[in-house]
Amino acid sequence: MDLYKDLIRKRIKEKFGTIENFSKHTNIPRTTVNFILKNGVSSSNYSMVSTILKELDIQSVNEHPVVIDDELLDFIKIYSSLDDIGKHSVTSVAETEYRRIHPEFLKEAIIAAYGSITSGKSLTKEEKAIMEIVDKIKKDNNEK
Repeated sequence: MDLYKDLIRKRIKEKFGTIENFSKHTNIPRTTVNFILKNGVSSSNYSMVSTILKELDIQSVNEHPVVIDDELLDFIKIYSSLDDIGKHSVTSVAETEYRRIHPEFLKEAIIAAYGSITSGKSLTKEEKAIMEIVDKIKKDNNEK
Protein backbone atom coordinates (compact mmCIF):
# COMPACT_ATOMS: atom_id res chain seq x y z
CA MET A 1 0.00 0.00 0.00
CA ASP A 2 1.36 3.38 -0.92
CA LEU A 3 -0.13 5.94 1.45
CA TYR A 4 1.85 8.76 -0.13
CA LYS A 5 0.41 8.01 -3.56
CA ASP A 6 -3.14 8.16 -2.18
CA LEU A 7 -2.39 11.28 -0.16
CA ILE A 8 -0.78 13.05 -3.13
CA ARG A 9 -3.82 12.30 -5.28
CA LYS A 10 -6.16 13.57 -2.54
CA ARG A 11 -4.18 16.78 -1.92
CA ILE A 12 -3.86 17.61 -5.62
CA LYS A 13 -7.62 17.30 -5.97
CA GLU A 14 -8.22 19.45 -2.85
CA LYS A 15 -5.71 22.21 -3.61
CA PHE A 16 -5.55 22.31 -7.42
CA GLY A 17 -8.58 20.42 -8.71
CA THR A 18 -6.67 18.61 -11.44
CA ILE A 19 -3.24 17.15 -12.11
CA GLU A 20 -2.89 19.56 -14.99
CA ASN A 21 -3.43 22.58 -12.72
CA PHE A 22 -0.91 21.20 -10.23
CA SER A 23 1.56 20.56 -13.04
CA LYS A 24 1.24 24.11 -14.36
CA HIS A 25 1.60 25.60 -10.87
CA THR A 26 4.74 23.60 -10.01
CA ASN A 27 6.31 23.27 -13.48
CA ILE A 28 6.45 19.51 -12.90
CA PRO A 29 5.53 17.59 -16.05
CA ARG A 30 2.07 16.05 -15.90
CA THR A 31 3.56 12.75 -17.09
CA THR A 32 5.85 12.70 -14.04
CA VAL A 33 2.95 13.27 -11.66
CA ASN A 34 0.88 10.59 -13.42
CA PHE A 35 3.81 8.16 -13.20
CA ILE A 36 4.08 8.70 -9.44
CA LEU A 37 0.31 8.35 -8.98
CA LYS A 38 0.34 5.13 -10.97
CA ASN A 39 3.54 3.50 -9.68
CA GLY A 40 3.98 5.05 -6.24
CA VAL A 41 6.68 7.19 -4.72
CA SER A 42 9.14 4.32 -4.25
CA SER A 43 9.63 4.01 -8.00
CA SER A 44 10.31 7.73 -8.47
CA ASN A 45 13.18 10.17 -8.11
CA TYR A 46 13.65 11.17 -4.45
CA SER A 47 14.13 14.88 -5.12
CA MET A 48 11.04 14.99 -7.36
CA VAL A 49 8.91 13.24 -4.73
CA SER A 50 10.26 15.59 -2.04
CA THR A 51 9.36 18.61 -4.18
CA ILE A 52 5.83 17.31 -4.72
CA LEU A 53 5.35 16.53 -1.03
CA LYS A 54 6.59 19.99 -0.08
CA GLU A 55 4.26 21.70 -2.59
CA LEU A 56 1.32 19.77 -1.14
CA ASP A 57 2.30 20.38 2.51
CA ILE A 58 2.83 16.68 3.15
CA GLN A 59 5.50 15.71 5.66
CA SER A 60 7.73 12.84 4.65
CA VAL A 61 8.93 10.06 6.89
CA ASN A 62 12.48 11.46 6.65
CA GLU A 63 11.30 14.54 8.55
CA HIS A 64 10.55 12.26 11.52
CA PRO A 65 13.61 10.05 12.00
CA VAL A 66 13.28 6.93 14.11
CA VAL A 67 15.24 7.11 17.35
CA ILE A 68 16.30 3.67 18.51
CA ASP A 69 16.86 3.86 22.24
CA ASP A 70 16.59 1.40 25.13
CA GLU A 71 12.84 2.02 25.49
CA LEU A 72 12.20 1.13 21.84
CA LEU A 73 14.44 -1.93 22.06
CA ASP A 74 12.53 -3.12 25.15
CA PHE A 75 9.25 -2.63 23.30
CA ILE A 76 10.53 -4.61 20.30
CA LYS A 77 11.57 -7.47 22.62
CA ILE A 78 8.12 -7.53 24.23
CA TYR A 79 6.35 -7.32 20.86
CA SER A 80 8.49 -10.14 19.46
CA SER A 81 7.45 -12.42 22.32
CA LEU A 82 3.71 -11.97 21.67
CA ASP A 83 1.56 -14.49 19.85
CA ASP A 84 -0.44 -13.57 16.72
CA ILE A 85 -3.40 -12.27 18.70
CA GLY A 86 -1.21 -10.04 20.85
CA LYS A 87 0.68 -8.69 17.83
CA HIS A 88 -2.63 -7.99 16.08
CA SER A 89 -3.89 -6.07 19.12
CA VAL A 90 -0.73 -3.97 19.48
CA THR A 91 -0.59 -3.24 15.74
CA SER A 92 -4.27 -2.20 15.69
CA VAL A 93 -3.79 0.22 18.57
CA ALA A 94 -0.58 1.64 17.05
CA GLU A 95 -2.24 2.18 13.64
CA THR A 96 -5.24 3.83 15.27
CA GLU A 97 -3.04 6.20 17.27
CA TYR A 98 -0.89 6.99 14.23
CA ARG A 99 -4.00 7.92 12.23
CA ARG A 100 -5.23 10.08 15.14
CA ILE A 101 -1.98 12.03 15.15
CA HIS A 102 -1.61 12.09 11.35
CA PRO A 103 -5.12 12.71 9.99
CA GLU A 104 -3.69 13.15 6.48
CA PHE A 105 -3.33 9.36 6.42
CA LEU A 106 -6.91 8.76 7.51
CA LYS A 107 -8.64 6.05 5.61
CA GLU A 108 -11.70 4.11 6.58
CA ALA A 109 -11.23 2.95 10.12
CA ILE A 110 -11.16 -0.81 10.07
CA ILE A 111 -10.72 -2.03 13.60
CA ALA A 112 -11.78 -5.54 14.45
CA ALA A 113 -10.95 -8.10 17.07
CA TYR A 114 -8.62 -10.85 15.97
CA GLY A 115 -10.64 -13.41 14.02
CA SER A 116 -13.87 -11.43 14.43
CA ILE A 117 -15.21 -12.29 10.98
CA THR A 118 -16.46 -15.58 12.38
CA SER A 119 -17.96 -14.34 15.64
CA GLY A 120 -21.72 -14.10 15.98
CA LYS A 121 -22.82 -14.44 12.35
CA SER A 122 -23.20 -16.93 9.56
CA LEU A 123 -20.60 -16.81 6.83
CA THR A 124 -21.42 -16.55 3.15
CA LYS A 125 -19.91 -19.05 0.70
CA GLU A 126 -17.33 -16.46 -0.35
CA GLU A 127 -16.38 -15.70 3.27
CA LYS A 128 -16.03 -19.42 4.00
CA ALA A 129 -13.78 -19.84 0.97
CA ILE A 130 -11.64 -16.90 2.10
CA MET A 131 -11.39 -18.28 5.64
CA GLU A 132 -10.30 -21.67 4.25
CA ILE A 133 -7.57 -19.99 2.19
CA VAL A 134 -6.41 -17.96 5.21
CA ASP A 135 -6.34 -21.09 7.38
CA LYS A 136 -4.33 -22.94 4.71
CA ILE A 137 -1.83 -20.08 4.47
CA LYS A 138 -1.46 -19.99 8.25
CA LYS A 139 -0.99 -23.75 8.35
CA ASP A 140 1.61 -23.62 5.56
CA ASN A 141 3.49 -20.82 7.35
CA ASN A 142 3.48 -22.73 10.65
CA GLU A 143 4.92 -25.81 8.94
CA LYS A 144 7.91 -23.85 7.65
